[in-house]
Amino acid sequence: MNNDGVKERSWQWILWSVWCGLLIVTAVAPLIPVNWWWVRVGDYPRVQLLCVYLVTLAVMLLVRRHRPTKWLAAGLLVACAIQGYWIFPYMPFAPKSVQWAQQQDPAARLRIISMNVLQENDNAAAVLEIVRREKPDVLVLCEVNSRWLDSLAALDEQFDFAKKHPLENGYGIAFYCNLQVDSCRVRSMVKHEIPSIDATLRLRNRQVLRLFAVHPNPPRPGESTVKRDAELVLVGREVAKDKSAIVLGDMNDVGWSRTTNLFQEVSGLLDPRKGRGMYSTYDATSWYLRYPLDYLFHSDDFRVAELRTLEFIGSDHFPLLIELSHEPEAESNQEAPQLDAGDKQDADEAVQEAADLTEANE
Repeated sequence: MNNDGVKERSWQWILWSVWCGLLIVTAVAPLIPVNWWWVRVGDYPRVQLLCVYLVTLAVMLLVRRHRPTKWLAAGLLVACAIQGYWIFPYMPFAPKSVQWAQQQDPAARLRIISMNVLQENDNAAAVLEIVRREKPDVLVLCEVNSRWLDSLAALDEQFDFAKKHPLENGYGIAFYCNLQVDSCRVRSMVKHEIPSIDATLRLRNRQVLRLFAVHPNPPRPGESTVKRDAELVLVGREVAKDKSAIVLGDMNDVGWSRTTNLFQEVSGLLDPRKGRGMYSTYDATSWYLRYPLDYLFHSDDFRVAELRTLEFIGSDHFPLLIELSHEPEAESNQEAPQLDAGDKQDADEAVQEAADLTEANE
């Protein structure tokens, strides 16, 4: 082989090594306990990255006799193990965090739909059709502005109660309910311009339920996830006081992230997706870049009767439908996450960092 051939082969190996090294970094970087946006955004595409790792490993089989390739392959196998560890709980063959409903009492059932309608979207007819067909007891809408609420005026006739907080910044929120509502208020947990709904309901069997609907801001270039993390911790602390509680909405986070795990430990709430699937709701306009961003967490006195994503409504999110069954005996069979001393310290730090950041910006 002439010198030009040797140089070309050398450059090919350099580029290949850089590519593999970058892939390995994408698996390792999100393990760093920091809130920098460019690190935390690595929590999202774990499934997609795992697919890229596997394709890269398959290509390596063609050059497996070269020693450097073996070391790179070993690194990629470790990367595969890291991603697999985080996403495994959401595989259909993993243990279920929440059992299927065992009772048929309609008075104990709670049917909920959560939708991020996308402020720029104008397909109100699709939203109204889903509500008409699915007949939810509770409906939560994110990204509503005044135009959206005018287009959805028909919902006022379908629900006994409504709490609406339209905004033009993409964080408007609306709550509709056909159950008895003891209290309901709009709250800003961290940022005034990002509201949440805090409501106390009664199921038809008279069980009291605390419900929080949230939509924290996502990781953005140049902006840390401090406020998002703090909002979820603060909401988690609120509902941890209640025997029956639900937190739902567009959480702008994936279930396998450090932040969501901390939220579950602080709140003691369960994730019904574990052992059933990812139920990815975003991005509805892409077939490959999809992540489970819309969630519902609940206390351990509920079991799941139904869980599914609904059809495309013109938004970048698919709606999420879940029907819960209040079965207090489930508490002895469903283990709620526990908050240890280290996680408590992480939660305290997240709240304090958000408070310091807010004070510095004022």
